Amino acid sequence: MTQATTRSFAAYQLLLESSTTTGTFVAPCGLTERSVQFTKDLSDTNVPDCDNEDAASWTQRDVVSKSVRISGQGVMALESEPRWRAAYESDQPVNVRINKTGNKAAGGGYWLGQFHLSSFEDGATKGNKVTKTIEMQSTGPVVWTDAAA
Repeated sequence: MTQATTRSFAAYQLLLESSTTTGTFVAPCGLTERSVQFTKDLSDTNVPDCDNEDAASWTQRDVVSKSVRISGQGVMALESEPRWRAAYESDQPVNVRINKTGNKAAGGGYWLGQFHLSSFEDGATKGNKVTKTIEMQSTGPVVWTDAAA
């Protein structure tokens, strides 16, 4: 039996562009869960059978738009809070890089795009550390770049 090759949690990174150094991306510390959802909005059209108009038509779908949503939660490091707060307070999107480590053959590379921090939530339970939950929504294209061979 051959086991599947997998990627560890640390090998799937969410990086925000530094607010002080353009082109430098930094991973905010503390997210213990993160996910990236790619969606397409579709338009449905029922196309009839011209030879048998009484037959059920088949639905054809066309892509109307694409979007990416990032979500995460965990115990946020105090050192990361200023960057998240700045991203929320700004009316401008933040450059975000989503890294998948590994070479091209292993599916490595990254997505790069602009995102708005649409949700930024603190939570606290007595006896536990304060938690953070974030959500980001893409604005414009999110482009994939393969890792080097």
